[in-house]
Amino acid sequence: MFILRILYNLLIIIIIPFAVPLGFLFALKKKEDADYFQRFGFITFPEPPAKTVWFHCASVGEVRSLKQLINAFRRRYPDAEFIISTTTATGKAIAEKELKPYFAFLLPIENPIAIPYILYCMNVRATVIIDTELWPNFITSTSKHAPLFLVNARISDRSLGGYMRIRRIISPLLHKFEHIFTKSDEDTARFAAIKGDSANISTLGNIKFSEFEGEPDLSVIKPITDKPFIVAASTHKGEETAVINAFLASGFDGRLVIAPRHLHRTEECLSLLKSAGLNPCALTGFDPCCSAVVADVFGQLEALYRTADRIFIGGSITNIGGHNIFEALRFGRHVAVGPNMQNFREIYELAAEYRLVTTAANEHELAEFFSSPEPEGNFEGFRAEVQASADERLGRFLEAMKVALID
Repeated sequence: MFILRILYNLLIIIIIPFAVPLGFLFALKKKEDADYFQRFGFITFPEPPAKTVWFHCASVGEVRSLKQLINAFRRRYPDAEFIISTTTATGKAIAEKELKPYFAFLLPIENPIAIPYILYCMNVRATVIIDTELWPNFITSTSKHAPLFLVNARISDRSLGGYMRIRRIISPLLHKFEHIFTKSDEDTARFAAIKGDSANISTLGNIKFSEFEGEPDLSVIKPITDKPFIVAASTHKGEETAVINAFLASGFDGRLVIAPRHLHRTEECLSLLKSAGLNPCALTGFDPCCSAVVADVFGQLEALYRTADRIFIGGSITNIGGHNIFEALRFGRHVAVGPNMQNFREIYELAAEYRLVTTAANEHELAEFFSSPEPEGNFEGFRAEVQASADERLGRFLEAMKVALID
């Protein structure tokens, strides 16, 4: 492992001179140049607090999942501050706006010099990685400095085989964590199999399913609310056709709004809608005469969920495994999904128990959902169970952090 790590770091050092100029051009194109050099460790830090916890989130979804945890953290440890790193500029911006950390920055991924520098400069007492971000240098450096925690840890059906094939590499990394908190008992068993033992691994549940407070900003999508509309959110290639066919068959008197998972597919979705005989436009060029809209603006899903008359969430017709339905459920909305929800099995099964989700096995069943009144579920019961579970989960996690924050 020692030799592998040396070779790995040599490879990173070789790549950096080529990555800097290429990445800078990409950053300029994406208008992220202001933060670009943070990715390589060029970060100006503020005066460090006495105690700091470092949270790392990949992007927007992970950042937003932290809201309730951060609120509980501030109440439990008022004398500690927290910093947040992300791998995307959008995630960093959302963290600064919604979580108000002491400092937010872009992670210098796998930089063997920058990571120890950050730990030293900011008096980091503990590091918390949200979701399964297993960067070898990051894990090795942070675990040497202070206790390291993995929260919302998950291994999907599709990735399990790959992890098992390289378990001799992954297992030593997993042993460096103070504790691994998984999303489910199944994930706990999978991490134990890869690690080689179950010590310091326990099921916490999904911290993404806890935040019911707060209203989205509706200003961007307000123009399309002049008529009833159906939203098909986080759709993937192949799913839009099924949604369009169901929409046309339903006779729904209003618009169809498609919010593709990847915005670069906007033109493709517009073409599909036009081929189906609809009059489409992009949200950024909205025309009230349009019968269909492609949401080509990032970060509008919650606003669409809040105002749509019917909601379908994609990644569930194709074998992606589904996307986060809690973002819609938290507003008391009923959602429709396809049959493939294995990535969000816990919240899907709970929502089904409270009659808040409809599983459409085909276009005909989806058309029925679009044309029927929104089913009435037991939202209050759902909310009470989720909240009680969330309070218990957060309490367990914050108790585990005492090892780092209590002098």
